[in-house]
Amino acid sequence: MNYNIIVIISVIICAIISLLLSYYGVLLFLDENSSLFKIAQLIVAIVSMTTFYAPIKYLLLKYMDIDLSESENIND
Repeated sequence: MNYNIIVIISVIICAIISLLLSYYGVLLFLDENSSLFKIAQLIVAIVSMTTFYAPIKYLLLKYMDIDLSESENIND
């Protein structure tokens, strides 16, 4: 499997986690009709995307045995 595919998979997994976490996490504190709901949801989504992306990518690279030296030297 290619490194780029791992990055795409980790972004998709992270986006799904961030979507669920931001919607239901903010729904606990604010009403959906509140004017701050979308702003708080955006802030939580950005924070969770930046928090979860690197560990998810690391775990996928570790358990799928991707050799980064092979991925970087494709044109050699």
